[in-house]
Amino acid sequence: MAGPGEPLEGFMTLVRRGHLRHAATPLLVGAVTLLISAVILLGVNVTTMRKNFAWVQQADDVLLQISAVESGVVGNELTVRGYALTDDPRFLAYQKSNRERVIGSMNTLATLVSHDASQTARFGSLRKIVNRHSAIFGALIALGPGHAKQVAAAIVDPANRAVMDEMRRQLSAFQTAELRLLAERQATAARQASHTYDTAVVIVVAAFLLGGLGMLVAQHERGRNA
Repeated sequence: MAGPGEPLEGFMTLVRRGHLRHAATPLLVGAVTLLISAVILLGVNVTTMRKNFAWVQQADDVLLQISAVESGVVGNELTVRGYALTDDPRFLAYQKSNRERVIGSMNTLATLVSHDASQTARFGSLRKIVNRHSAIFGALIALGPGHAKQVAAAIVDPANRAVMDEMRRQLSAFQTAELRLLAERQATAARQASHTYDTAVVIVVAAFLLGGLGMLVAQHERGRNA
């Protein structure tokens, strides 16, 4: 069984006999090439981490817009109820503000998820139900003052309640899907970063070994030529 020092002794024997007299330059060039490769891999790791930060930021932005949509539609429901009960025209301004907030947040959300096919499809369904919700409460606010009973009846109507419940369900599902997507991306990035780092370490070790061997050969050749 070969001892731990025998490969090096065998290599030095080849060097002393002159069999590797032209190997110094290729060994050193190989070492430099490996080091450059390791640097490139570490650069890839930095890029992966930057992507990870970008994904986290995007997920935060998506969740913020979902929250804004939910806040807007709930505010829309409350202002319509308030207007029906009080006939106070100030509620019309509140309702307009909530409607504009929902529209703006939905447009921003569309841009944020446009790169992901699954979220884009999910968003299309969400937009439809949000539009139906807005149409229901827009029609109620358009009734004008003195229609509290009609508004109350419309809000408890099973068909309208189904739209309201479905909209909340889809908002929650959209939020859950975004968090799951972020977790999957982070897990993939972590695996890639770990693999890349391990590979870079192996390459660096190999580079130092090749460089050391190349310097041994070069030093021996200089000694022979002196």
